[in-house]
Amino acid sequence: MTDTAERQRSVDEVAATRDGITSAAARETRRRIVETANRLFHIYGYQKTTIADIARELGMSPANVYRFFASKSELTKAVALVVTQHLREVMLKDIAENPEATASERLRVMVRSHFHHMRERYTENRKIHDLLEAAIEEAWDEIEMHKTAMRETFAVAIRQGIETGEFPQQDADASAMLFQHSLVMFFHPALVAQSCRCLSEGHQDLMFDPMVDFALAALRDGRFRQLAPELLAPHQRDC
Repeated sequence: MTDTAERQRSVDEVAATRDGITSAAARETRRRIVETANRLFHIYGYQKTTIADIARELGMSPANVYRFFASKSELTKAVALVVTQHLREVMLKDIAENPEATASERLRVMVRSHFHHMRERYTENRKIHDLLEAAIEEAWDEIEMHKTAMRETFAVAIRQGIETGEFPQQDADASAMLFQHSLVMFFHPALVAQSCRCLSEGHQDLMFDPMVDFALAALRDGRFRQLAPELLAPHQRDC
């Protein structure tokens, strides 16, 4: 289990054990609350959706929702965790179907899958886009874990490239961070939305492959100034 997966499990466990809520039935109720909140956030927006709305949809009292989530903010963070987990699942789906792909191909597919899903599902849905932007602005742990998990996934592909001789020896973790930051316009919801507005129709897609080519060329070169250790620490506020 990766460090990020361990931190995510800890977040869930802390929330699930509040007031002794550990039974299978309680975990199922918690799941239904998060699922319902996620659906209503997509329809009405997280700011306009109240705990009372979620409770009504579930046929329970608001007090019962508060048994599982101490505040709307805590529930909103649980929804953000679901959304970001889904983004990573989408990112990994296509590469799982082609296990023989080179490291460069895997990295390109992961970035493209994440970018297209972000643009098609969330850029056009301002309600959930606003949730992601608010989460980023508040530096929620869920967003930090998502970004760290993405870097870990990129690092795995980079190590594969190093092992096969596709990339020269380099610090895979540092390379993964630099790769992620160099392509942030395809990951950050605000930047994805902004480039949709600022670039002529279709030009965002025309930028994609040259930008990824540029990042992959840096990995094939393998030379960069060493990052300070604190930059690689988890839970930093890096957009």
